[in-house]
Amino acid sequence: MIFRLILVGALIVLAGLVLAWMITGDGKYLRFAGRVLRFLVVLGVVMALVFIAERLILI
Repeated sequence: MIFRLILVGALIVLAGLVLAWMITGDGKYLRFAGRVLRFLVVLGVVMALVFIAERLILI
């Protein structure tokens, strides 16, 4: 539940940052979007590891 909310919020932020970059042409928005994207990838890997650990513990 919380992961989904974080994902939706981050996707909205990413869309806003890319839109701001397209309008202004300033690279700082694109760099920040890259940081948000890296955060999402790391969060996804951590959540996958938690799910795997949960499955292994419950077996």
